Amino acid sequence: MDKDGRMDQVRSNFSGKAREYDERITKIIPRYTEMLGVLVSCIVPPEGRRLRVIDIGCGTGALSMALLRAHPDAELTCLDMTENMLDIARERLGHHRDARFVLADLYDFEFEGPYDVVMSSLALHHLVTDHDKREVYRKIHDALRPGGQFFNADIVLGSDEEMQEMYMTRWKEFMYLSFPKEEIDHQQVPRYRREDSPARLVDHLLWLNEAGFRGADVVWKYFNFAVYGGRR
Repeated sequence: MDKDGRMDQVRSNFSGKAREYDERITKIIPRYTEMLGVLVSCIVPPEGRRLRVIDIGCGTGALSMALLRAHPDAELTCLDMTENMLDIARERLGHHRDARFVLADLYDFEFEGPYDVVMSSLALHHLVTDHDKREVYRKIHDALRPGGQFFNADIVLGSDEEMQEMYMTRWKEFMYLSFPKEEIDHQQVPRYRREDSPARLVDHLLWLNEAGFRGADVVWKYFNFAVYGGRR
């Protein structure tokens, strides 16, 4: 499937499940709230001015909400390619007077930087190819102020087939706690294999270095989920 077809498929899936997303996500992603909290805790605000942040692939706004609890004066842009998800983010964050909401996908969006922080959660694995991911990392790097930070919380692949098989086993065991085994084996996992394109964590760090980031590192990891990033 080509890039446009994959993005249409992902957009359709999330559009139809926007209202139930927040209820389901903590049952699908282990330690989801902890993962977002770790990402936000890594953000170092600038001295003498307000923090300027963009959340790419913001979904229903959970990561942005966590950010605003820690940095209530931040100037925030929320970007997502699914209108229904963005509507929920707007409901959730609309009280924040300096929040902007942008409907676009990462292939077409042009950053209006410079930003102090670019952050993302569970979105960049939808980029179809490794080349796409590398190009987006370059765009993110160029959109940051000198010293600005990028952090991503996302699903990753194991470093080899044996590690990946173990990750998938542990992940399915977690999801079985909340959903029927048949739903996970015949719906959730096939959808993941069909719509998602995660990469190995070691490759993400390599691509960040290639894009010009300094201090690219992993700050949190739990099986096949990780928080990683770097500085311009």
